[in-house]
Amino acid sequence: MEELLDWLQQTEGPLAYLVIGLASLVEYVFPPFPGDTVSLFAVFLAATAGYSVLWVYLSLNLGAVAGGMGAYYAGRWIGRRRVERRPRFLRSQQARKAIDTVLARFDRHGAAYLALNRFVPALRAFFFLAAGMVGMPAWKVALWGGVSACAWNGILLGVGWFLGANFEQLEAWVETYSAVAIGVVVLVSVVAVWRWRRASAAETPDAQD
Repeated sequence: MEELLDWLQQTEGPLAYLVIGLASLVEYVFPPFPGDTVSLFAVFLAATAGYSVLWVYLSLNLGAVAGGMGAYYAGRWIGRRRVERRPRFLRSQQARKAIDTVLARFDRHGAAYLALNRFVPALRAFFFLAAGMVGMPAWKVALWGGVSACAWNGILLGVGWFLGANFEQLEAWVETYSAVAIGVVVLVSVVAVWRWRRASAAETPDAQD
């Protein structure tokens, strides 16, 4: 990663913008890849090293939309396979019910989830997978995914421009935000699982009657 960042710092041009876009894309296809680090460094370069703010912004947004659509089409494939050839982990009634509950909620509020995807670290790709599994129209997925990317990258550029040459401070700001966001997601998930288990337990006596 350090070699890539050093190369970007020394290379401003079409190839560099392409690499920035690809880093934003790969983050959706392979979540462990530190795409945010490259995005933050691109913002830093726009503020300090003569990179075009417009081209950095476009590269990050196009890469995010392309990566999200890749995850979306993977979700479409998983959704068809789920119907045609049920995976082993979905053969239990409880597992099927849990997945169906999540997808039904996404089917109702999918646009809102996609609009927030860039603000939820580590889970971004799963929003697009779910959109594909419930069969959301591709144009709607691209639209709301693009809105989210434009908003998030605009905030990053604004904060980067404000902080100027202090890349470490920009990185620390995003790391703090990510930690808080992940904590909120974990808390919401725990509450949702607890409520779902409580509802399932309440329905069990009725099923036995």
